[in-house]
Amino acid sequence: MSKAVRKQLEALNERAAKWSMGIRRSDEPPYGWQLANPFRVVCIGSLDNIADWLTAAEGTDR
Repeated sequence: MSKAVRKQLEALNERAAKWSMGIRRSDEPPYGWQLANPFRVVCIGSLDNIADWLTAAEGTDR
């Protein structure tokens, strides 16, 4: 994993932790990344997809 990807992943994991979630590699197609909490996967795709999901979640009222 390149330094740029690792840095982006660390930043996204910090944001995801605020929602009690984490990011991990997806083992099933479509391969990429999963944004998940202990009970379910909420987003699968590229790190950009996960960043978009987190941005949308941060823009809504809790």
